[in-house]
Amino acid sequence: MPVSPVPKTTANALETQGIGKRFGGFWAVKDVTFSVRPGERRAILGPNGAGKTSLFNILTGDYAASSGSIRLFGEDVTKSSVPKRIKNGLRRTYQHAYLFDGLSVHDTLFLAVAGLRGGWRQILPVRKSDPRRIEAERLAEVCGIPEFLDRMVSDLSHGQRRQLEIGIALAEDPKVLLLDEPAAGLSPAERPQLSNLLLSLPTDVTVILIEHDMDIAFRTSESVTVLFNGQLMAEGTPDEVMANKDVHEIYVGGTHSE
Repeated sequence: MPVSPVPKTTANALETQGIGKRFGGFWAVKDVTFSVRPGERRAILGPNGAGKTSLFNILTGDYAASSGSIRLFGEDVTKSSVPKRIKNGLRRTYQHAYLFDGLSVHDTLFLAVAGLRGGWRQILPVRKSDPRRIEAERLAEVCGIPEFLDRMVSDLSHGQRRQLEIGIALAEDPKVLLLDEPAAGLSPAERPQLSNLLLSLPTDVTVILIEHDMDIAFRTSESVTVLFNGQLMAEGTPDEVMANKDVHEIYVGGTHSE
C-alpha cells in the first residue's frame, strides 16, 4: 500500500499557541506554545503531574482546550472532533493499552485497518487477497511482531502488547503519531527493542512521545520539550536539555554540576 504523503505545505506538522486546560480553578496545562516540524522526532518530558498526558489529550481532542489554538499542518483543529483529527492524520497511543484479549494479533490489526477505511459493516467476507489483510500483515512487520500474527492478544508479553498498540496507531499511515509512555511497564530486556522500533518508524511520520525513560527519549528524539506544573520549562536538543540547570534541579533531581 502506498504511503500517504505528508501534505505539501511549509506549515509545521503540529503547532500550539498558548494552549491550556483548566479544571475549575486548576490549570493542568497553561500557556504552552511549541511547534514540531514535519518528520521531526520530539520527546515531551517532565515529572509526574507536569501536564504531559493532559497536553496530549488536548492535542487529540479528548479534552477541549480552555485557551489557545492548535494547528495541524496549518489547519486550525482547536475545535475539531477526535474523528476529524484522526481523518487529518493524527493518531495516538495511551499509557495503558486498550486491546481485546480474545482476538488474534492479525484480527486486531485487520480491524484497525477496516475501521479506518470507512467502517466495519463491510468486513465480511474476507479473502486472502483482501488489501486490509495484506495491510495488517505489513503493520505486524513494521511494529516487529510478524511471527505473532496468529497468536492471541492475551498470550502476548507486555512489550509485545505495546508493539501491537503502535501497530494499531500506524494503521492508514498517520502523519503525526503521539506515543504516551510506550516504555511504561517494559522490562530492561524489552526496552532496547522498543528503542529500535521507534528509530525504525517511517521517516515521513512526525513522532511525539511522552517518556519517563530518558535513555529512550534522548536516543530516539532529535528535540525535547520539558513541562513543569503544566507550563513549558525548557526546550532544545537532548544535549541542551541535559545541560539545562532547571531540568537538573526540577526534573532529574539533585544538583547541576557547573
